[in-house]
Amino acid sequence: MLQLLAPDCVRDAEAALLPPGARTTVVGALDIATETAHHRDRIQAACRIVVNGEPMYLIAPGGHPLATIGISTAEGKVTRILLRSARADDHFARTASSPAPAYRRRDP
Repeated sequence: MLQLLAPDCVRDAEAALLPPGARTTVVGALDIATETAHHRDRIQAACRIVVNGEPMYLIAPGGHPLATIGISTAEGKVTRILLRSARADDHFARTASSPAPAYRRRDP
C-alpha cells in the first residue's frame, strides 16, 4: 500500500465512522497504511461505484450503504482519502467497468 500513497497523503474521516478516540485526520503514507490494516473488514465490503456523479468506493456491509470513500490522485499516487457517512440523499450508480452482480435474488 505504501507504494500507492504519496508521502504526504491525507486521510480525513467523519468521527462517527471511526473507533472512539481515533484521529479524524491522518497525514503521512506510513500512518495511513498502518491505520488501514485495522479496517480490513470494511475494505472487504467496499465496491467501486458512482456516488452523486463522482467515482468513489462504497462501504456497504450486507448491501447496506454505510460510508463512501473518495480518493484523489496526482502523478500516479493517492494524495487524499475522504471517508464520509452514506446519506439518504446520495445517488448511487454502477461504474461502466463494474462487473454485473454475481447473484440474483429470487422472489418466492
